[in-house]
Amino acid sequence: MRALRLALAAVAALVAGLLGLAILYISVAFALALVPLGGRAQQVAASDPPAYVCATLTHTDIVLPAWDGLVDWTAVFPDAVPVAFVPNLHVAFGWGDLTFYRETPSWADLRFRTAMAALFGGGPSALHVAYVLDPAGVPGCKRLALDRVGREALIGFIRGTAALDPAGRGVPVAPPGTGTHEAFYAAHGTYRPWRTCNVWTAEALRAAGVPTALWPPFSFGVMWPLG
Repeated sequence: MRALRLALAAVAALVAGLLGLAILYISVAFALALVPLGGRAQQVAASDPPAYVCATLTHTDIVLPAWDGLVDWTAVFPDAVPVAFVPNLHVAFGWGDLTFYRETPSWADLRFRTAMAALFGGGPSALHVAYVLDPAGVPGCKRLALDRVGREALIGFIRGTAALDPAGRGVPVAPPGTGTHEAFYAAHGTYRPWRTCNVWTAEALRAAGVPTALWPPFSFGVMWPLG
């Protein structure tokens, strides 16, 4: 009985410790996500196409035109490009843990083991690329006005995230996306509690000169500085 009581006490202490860490993490995350970092003044021309950030409760994507005077994303990430012509085609970029992407095609598939592995496993990451329609007016999407310098920086950041082959194309990784027009590509970096998918989005926006929060591991911290 004494051994059982000691074991139960140890389990209770472990649970309490984990709960305390979770509360501390959430508290710090909310506090730092409310600290704004200003961007720079964008010298936007009439010919500069808009960019977007689209958010759910947990995740953010950067959405850009598939064809730009600076880049043709369909050549960089050719997998899952629509076969038929799609007017004003856009492409959404998100970054995260490959294992999480592989084992969690929808939130209904989320498992505790998968979530913990993504946070602490240090496994390979992936760039999620999805070809989408123009998100203008879509709920949860905010338009960004970027000048040429900002667009070049944003494009360079996304290219730098992907593990490109010698021809400058993304390297696809299994499994294919759950949708018809999405694919996963090998990426640099490791998903950690302090560098989440939303922190990646904020880093990309910061490179482009867009206002961000000091540390936004949650999606709201990415969106509110955009106004």
